[in-house]
Amino acid sequence: MGLLGDVRVVDLTDDYGAFASRLLADLGAEVVRVEPLGGGRGRTRSPRSADGTSLHHLHRNVGKDVLELDGGGPVLDELLAGADIAFTGRDALVLADRHPHLVVVSLTPFGVGGPTGAWRATELVAQALAGVVYRAGVPELPPVAAPGSYCEDIGAALGALAALLALRQRAGGHGQVVDVSTILALAQCTDTALPLWSLLGADQVRAGAGLYPLLECTDGLARLVLPMSPPEWRSLIVWLGSPPEWTGPEWDKAMLGPDERAELLARLPERFAAGTREQLAAEGDAAGVRITPVLTPAEVLGNEHVAARRSFAPVEVGGGRGRVPSPLFGVDGHRPDGVRLPRTLGRPPAWTPRPGVAARPRPAPALPLAGIRILEVGSGVAAPEAGRVLSEWGADVIKVESRRRPDFQRKVLGGDMNPAFASPNRNKRVLAADLGTEEGRALVRRLLPHVDALVENNATGVLDRLGFGWEQVSAANPRLVLVGTQLYGDRGPWASKKGYGPSARAIGGLTWLWAHGPDAPRGVMTIHPDHLAGRLVALATLAGLHARDRSGRGCRIDIAQFEAVAALLGDLLLAESLEPGAAQPRGNRSDEHAPSGLYRCADDDTGAERWLALCVTDDATWRSLLAVAPGELDRAGWRTASARVREADALDAAVAAWLRAVDGHEVEGRLQAAGVPAGEALFPRTQMSHPLYTSRGFPVAVDQPGSGPLVFEGPAFVATGMGPPRCDPAPLPGEHTAEICHDLLGLDDAGLDALVRTGAIDPKEEGA
Repeated sequence: MGLLGDVRVVDLTDDYGAFASRLLADLGAEVVRVEPLGGGRGRTRSPRSADGTSLHHLHRNVGKDVLELDGGGPVLDELLAGADIAFTGRDALVLADRHPHLVVVSLTPFGVGGPTGAWRATELVAQALAGVVYRAGVPELPPVAAPGSYCEDIGAALGALAALLALRQRAGGHGQVVDVSTILALAQCTDTALPLWSLLGADQVRAGAGLYPLLECTDGLARLVLPMSPPEWRSLIVWLGSPPEWTGPEWDKAMLGPDERAELLARLPERFAAGTREQLAAEGDAAGVRITPVLTPAEVLGNEHVAARRSFAPVEVGGGRGRVPSPLFGVDGHRPDGVRLPRTLGRPPAWTPRPGVAARPRPAPALPLAGIRILEVGSGVAAPEAGRVLSEWGADVIKVESRRRPDFQRKVLGGDMNPAFASPNRNKRVLAADLGTEEGRALVRRLLPHVDALVENNATGVLDRLGFGWEQVSAANPRLVLVGTQLYGDRGPWASKKGYGPSARAIGGLTWLWAHGPDAPRGVMTIHPDHLAGRLVALATLAGLHARDRSGRGCRIDIAQFEAVAALLGDLLLAESLEPGAAQPRGNRSDEHAPSGLYRCADDDTGAERWLALCVTDDATWRSLLAVAPGELDRAGWRTASARVREADALDAAVAAWLRAVDGHEVEGRLQAAGVPAGEALFPRTQMSHPLYTSRGFPVAVDQPGSGPLVFEGPAFVATGMGPPRCDPAPLPGEHTAEICHDLLGLDDAGLDALVRTGAIDPKEEGA
């Protein structure tokens, strides 16, 4: 597991973003967390064990050493002098000035500086501003935020990735400052909502589970992921008994039409109501229908596949025995059997200082992955999103797909291009090699010596059957790094089961917990964890390349997507393991703060609903809110936090009455100016003009061939040494086949014609 065994990290994040350095610790880095005497604010965060131990803090600090210091001073400076990376909050520039060799990563909701740099956010407010909440939930209830620290942790994962990007370009000893907005990091993961809006012009609405319906079985809920291709639709129709009226061209479209989908959905409840989740999932597997049980937290912890993979490690906490998520990364088929809890040091480690900055000037900003070549063999989102992230920071990513076996995302709206495909496949080159033929596979094998890494998200076993398993690719190129991500991982009793991202969410506990309460209707149409999995694949690729550069040999890294879901819920699942029933859906409510919720404001001039997330974290913030709110909220019984929590229902009603007729954008600004965490529940149309998004250049306009002008999700971080990321169009089918074969394999036109005749590559597209 020591991919980052020579990397030293100092974690100064206190109570926000600690998951970033946990991920690097999982990959082998030596991490020292610095806290004030007696511990920082992170040790006060919920959930807690019976003895008061913060489970939020414990889960995110597994594998680290903890050093308590009375202030900073010479001891901290000595520690930082021997470090490579430091994670912090808003003081990144100060640290970088004192230690110019360091990669300093700032993790904050809004990023540092700009018109929103001084704004405040809670997890609820951050999720709302990121665009996730507006469309989450069922229409008859308010939008609902995800459980746990969803925005914080996804932002932290991107921060870990950004740290390794910066580490690659520490030329001459120069470090740099990386400024991450965790809100924008989550906004990048909202299912290509921005480019879809830019093409279709339709605002999002809450539609429950949508394309991923939840259906009652005899023993709980099961999730069906509606098909993504005509053959899968036919499989579902056969499984439903092949009604004779379900024939004709309207029943042979990639996503069916709305009338046909509605008719099919109406048949599903009766079919599911007659069986158990296990029965229906088994029947679905046999028929090619993607059905997954929706597991409660207790069922996640007791699942046979989870047990076989050792997805959780036993830990002693507060006199009880709990379970905390294991490291997410397997390396060469192995991962540690257990975890090490945070260990308090009596004195700083004896790190030798890193070399100082060379006398030569700091190099000009440049893309850190220039000169790296990635082969992408996958479809959908997880591997393509990894390729997109690596390509935007300079890697040459070659995507393999053919007319016979296209990436299914290319076809979901008909035609050869759409925003759902374009966003995760921008910047890439495409090779139209048909992996269904031996000749096509042979062509791709010839590319292996020319690439640094291969990323993939095929079903378990597919890569081996194609002849691109680890033994084969490492024999062709011993320096190659292979990173794969499967829904259930590459081993365990469920490894061969198929599905999509929403299937992983159901099995990882997120679907059950993402609701207003245990008995409230559920339904969120997002494809998480695909986008997060893509970033974890990119992170693992960078770690593998770092290790390869030291050892001269590549490695194989595997990531199970359902475990990525569980990792974001790690503290909640740890609480459940210590106290059965502790992990429950909370919706937008807080056990510690009130008011905390989504409140409807005046609809906009198009008739669209507008909602404001608001969370008062302490009595001082309550007094700040009263300076903005009407006087009727200033009641003697609501002046303390404990009283407000007891009176949460009445308080919510009063706040809702105040906000229902106001302009949410206007009151957002007034509340933030007063120091109150508040933020609109944004959606793409409103993201386009919000100061957080415009000031950091998030909406990026691109003229996409095959589609026309689109607006892509732009950067979530800026770095002093990297410059802006690439944002070029996605490739058309076969667009770069001749170029790749000529430049890398030395083939001429006659050689290309021969490949076409054998079926190795697609014929040249007309007009190309």
